[in-house]
Amino acid sequence: MANPIEIILTMMIVGQVCISVPILFSRVATHAINLPLALFLLASGILALNSAISAVLPAYYPIYTAVAFPTLFMLCPSLWLYVQGLTADAPWQLKKRWLKQYALTAPAILLSMMILTLPKEIHTAIFVHDKEINDPFISTLLIGILIMMLLWLLQCAYTLLKIVRRLNQYRKKLKDVFSNHDNKNLNWMNWLLLISVSVWLCSVVTVFSSSLFNHALFNSNTEMILSLILIWCMTHFGLQQKPALARLESDDINQDKSEIIITDDNTTHDQRCATKKYQRSALDQTQSTRIATKINSAMEQDKLYLDSNLSLHKLSKHLNVSPNYLSQTLNETLSVSFFDFVNQWRIEAAKPKILANRSTVLDIALEVGFNARSSFYKAFKQVTGQTPSEYRKAHVKS
Repeated sequence: MANPIEIILTMMIVGQVCISVPILFSRVATHAINLPLALFLLASGILALNSAISAVLPAYYPIYTAVAFPTLFMLCPSLWLYVQGLTADAPWQLKKRWLKQYALTAPAILLSMMILTLPKEIHTAIFVHDKEINDPFISTLLIGILIMMLLWLLQCAYTLLKIVRRLNQYRKKLKDVFSNHDNKNLNWMNWLLLISVSVWLCSVVTVFSSSLFNHALFNSNTEMILSLILIWCMTHFGLQQKPALARLESDDINQDKSEIIITDDNTTHDQRCATKKYQRSALDQTQSTRIATKINSAMEQDKLYLDSNLSLHKLSKHLNVSPNYLSQTLNETLSVSFFDFVNQWRIEAAKPKILANRSTVLDIALEVGFNARSSFYKAFKQVTGQTPSEYRKAHVKS
């Protein structure tokens, strides 16, 4: 019998997918990054139909399982390629080598073809009533499915690790390029990963608890609610989020191969920093010191830090110095990232305003170049070791 709550949740998920996927596909021609996101959402929508098809359209369930099984192996590669494109230094492009990410889909399709050959009553006995049937063909099919599911679990874990590492690299890169990155740091992706892991754990625990104890620790509604939140996050943020680094001019990021870039190989960020960072640069210590003086002068006299949209590229144009030389000077001579360097000037400008106590903290934050109260608080605490109110109290007393 169909669970009405589950059917409602399923329809909400499918509705979101049906609205967002056509929009994403229409954007693929101009922004290829929308393709993996569309595939992820499409696969999620198909998988969400499992219980509804089984309860409402049981006659079509054998066909559905054959379609849904390989769809499962599209989730991780699609999510990874989307994150990869979202954090890339250049616009993401469709390439044949990305197809290897979907390698597990091929054996899954083979198993799906085997599923389609099963008589309806055998299919129902195996996939609906979970009965054991002694038959070499069926045993081979079930072993194949088991192996593929284990590979899928490994793929999920590996993809999660890759995404976490990639996001860490990306956020470090943002600090070298932007003075404010409140709308670029992809914090929503942390929640997305948490929800994804929760859905994954919920599914795994439910399967094992049902098999071992004949009782599911989580009902299907729990999994569907988590899936609905996951799909909502992907549609809401995915339709709005643009690749921050790729939107800059190519010269803004990698005029020279000595510049740090986010690559797709398996080397670690620290290894690349140690071996490639500035190794081909012609900048010597004398030039670097001269550039450092120009940077500080631009901040002190021109007050560039007041520009909330100040970037490495803007500073480069203002000083007529290459972005790579600026980055090298900041990191090697001044031992600070572009983000922290600009925020230090902003905090120094904010200190007398905090002591004067004539404006709100938000107004002060906006006046000195911050985009949000929260980022101002975080930067102020990092530079002074105190919150604005603590700083005011300490200095008023003294």
